[in-house]
Amino acid sequence: MNSARSRILSLLLISSLCVSAGAFAQNREVLAEYKIGIIGRDMANPTYQAAHAGVANAAHALSERYSIDIEVLVLTPKLSEGENQSTALAQLLVEEADGLIISPEDEPAVIESLEFAIETEQSVVLIDSQMTFASAVATILPNEFEAGRKAGQAILKKLPTRGRVAILMSETESASEKARLAGLREVLGYKRIETIVRSPHDYMSANAAIRTAETDDRNHLIKGWVFLNDAPLQGAPAFPWKPGKLPCVAIQSSPTALIHLDQGYLSAFVVHPYYDWGYTAMELMVAKLHRDELPETREIASEVEIINSRNSADYRKRWKEWMQ
Repeated sequence: MNSARSRILSLLLISSLCVSAGAFAQNREVLAEYKIGIIGRDMANPTYQAAHAGVANAAHALSERYSIDIEVLVLTPKLSEGENQSTALAQLLVEEADGLIISPEDEPAVIESLEFAIETEQSVVLIDSQMTFASAVATILPNEFEAGRKAGQAILKKLPTRGRVAILMSETESASEKARLAGLREVLGYKRIETIVRSPHDYMSANAAIRTAETDDRNHLIKGWVFLNDAPLQGAPAFPWKPGKLPCVAIQSSPTALIHLDQGYLSAFVVHPYYDWGYTAMELMVAKLHRDELPETREIASEVEIINSRNSADYRKRWKEWMQ
């Protein structure tokens, strides 16, 4: 079978599945029953486990509020087992879901599938994404610029007068890290930045890059560090300074930063509201499916939070609840 004919047959199959899914969705709407899928980027990433908890808790609360039945389909792929978002999206189609909450990978197959879903009037809410689709129900955008600003404000409180910082970021800049850097620079200015250290985005490489930068700083001009990602925090503390010696602030995405904070290696870290992403996304989805309501603003910038020794106990408690 040639590729053109194969593609035509595939499109016909997808179209027929969408028609079938639409019919089932209409029947469930009459019965006030909804299937809503959630697809994060990796099941092993605690960020999406927290978002799953938000989705599930919102579904429970909304089911009671409106006397409806909401079934949540968690289809976040396990990357370590070779799963991917394209497969998850196909499975969601087979499951005949009424709506989709997704943190999409920037991959052609995923983007094409999302565009097709939205064009065929499927309800989609995006979370943790810099991508936007005009006809999506809503996009909950991580406010990365504000995350950078908050990190700058936190490190400034710890720096000596005219003290300068080193910044760690990924070797391959993402849009998120570029926005974080812009926010950080707005607060610190260029004169308070000694150097920018780039490394591959993994624990060993990041810590090796930090040690090299400290060794090369023979005049001891680096008086603090800001990490624009949490790669150095994905294991036991391995920094080349003693706890409390250098102020250090990170923008992170997992609870492992709490260990570094507890031991005095971190002064503070900045977090996004991962749980709230899921909770708010489910509220927006049910408003669209059950009440035919759309938000006034389709692009919603989420707040960020600074975690330090004063509020870390509460943050740890929240993580324990989410991971249950």
